[in-house]
Amino acid sequence: MWLELGVIALLLLAAGQTILLLRLWRQSVRLRQRVDALWRNAAGAATDVPTSMLVTALGRLERQLRQVERPASPGRSWELARRLAHEGADIEQLMACCGLSRDEAKLILAVRAPVA
Repeated sequence: MWLELGVIALLLLAAGQTILLLRLWRQSVRLRQRVDALWRNAAGAATDVPTSMLVTALGRLERQLRQVERPASPGRSWELARRLAHEGADIEQLMACCGLSRDEAKLILAVRAPVA
């Protein structure tokens, strides 16, 4: 009799574990589906701006930085100032970019000689 009760108890425990494992498996499937959906949404949001456009803009910025950081010779700074004035730079920009005094920047803006 005790043996039969022990076997029944073990069978009930095994059935309970089976039911619990089945519920956990279903829950893991639902969670996996939710994670996959989140990844799909995140991948779509990350491609709003094409990578090629970002690379092009970055290259343009790097070229502009190299031009600004390059030490300019006196003749080169005058040419750069003429070009910037032709493109619409103001006195402050000419002073900052070309190392000109205020009067030199005013002179460049007054002349605004066409850039060759």
